[in-house]
Amino acid sequence: MRLLDRHVGFTVARSFGEALGGLLAVFTVLNLTEGLRAVGGGWTVGRVLGFVALTLPSEAYGLFPAAALLGAVLGLGRLASDREIVAMQAAGWSPLRIARAVLGAAVVLAIGGAVLGELVAVPLSQRAHAQRALVLSGGRALSTASGLWVRAGSRFVNVGTLHPDGSLGEVYEFDFAGGRALSRFTYARAAVPEADGWRLRDLRESTFHDDVATTRGAAFEPWRVDVDPQRLRTLWLEPRDLSLAELVRTIRTLRAQRQNPLAHEVAFWRRVSAPVYMGVMVLLAVPMVMASGRAVRVGERALVAALVGIGFQMARELFTNLGLVAGVSPLAIALLPALVAGVAVAALFRRAGLA
Repeated sequence: MRLLDRHVGFTVARSFGEALGGLLAVFTVLNLTEGLRAVGGGWTVGRVLGFVALTLPSEAYGLFPAAALLGAVLGLGRLASDREIVAMQAAGWSPLRIARAVLGAAVVLAIGGAVLGELVAVPLSQRAHAQRALVLSGGRALSTASGLWVRAGSRFVNVGTLHPDGSLGEVYEFDFAGGRALSRFTYARAAVPEADGWRLRDLRESTFHDDVATTRGAAFEPWRVDVDPQRLRTLWLEPRDLSLAELVRTIRTLRAQRQNPLAHEVAFWRRVSAPVYMGVMVLLAVPMVMASGRAVRVGERALVAALVGIGFQMARELFTNLGLVAGVSPLAIALLPALVAGVAVAALFRRAGLA
């Protein structure tokens, strides 16, 4: 039994690698095409190629669920074409027992994906976004896990949160006018874009002169800084590019500051629930292959699996965006698509008579 488990798992894992490579090649071409359209100024073709190369592990990690479905269909299809599944059933293996072996392979792949995401994809993706922010801003901006840093003359601005409506949250400004010593510090709870610039809201400003600090507060005040709201989105480091530890720290900080941490909570729960999606996807492959009996058309099933996997990924992203706008619970946003897919898998098992 263990030998058959390893054989099924190895076949599915090998097919998963092939499927991931194929999907990654397609999406790499799409990302390159999109990146080359933005070439201009310091953002050269070479820098675009470097950015795409550094974000490849992150792209691969995002494609794991779709590749799991496609790889499981390819692997089980090969076993069915070689009559190995028929032999397993003759030896007493039920479809559910075969599904268990496939699920074991998914667990191993999910663990490998978690390691890839935390130790490889996140650091490289953050490095890529930091380099892009520096180039696109002319060396005046740096995207980090603590937010976006922007230099405006003698001032250094740190923006902690970028809201969907374009406003900013948790704005810190450090002014070193006249030398290396800090001459003015400003904190604002929010910054709202206007036609002629920005407006700070709920700000406190401290001015330092001759070892004397003067503090004042204001409900609203104009903010003169050369920060384009549209450019901010291209420079910003998204929550999905943060590690689990960074997400936890950011969520705690936002809660302490009475800010909405929903986007970061969703990113956290999506990362944690990734193995669930892997399991659901590989289980979906079992009725897709075994419901056909002995005559399994691997190419046809692979095409259907690729379309279903990519379609599910797009639907999941759409649901996530809608959930963020509507303020749905982050746990529901992360797990509801998997629950729906799980119900569909159970229905397919019953319909095919495999349960």
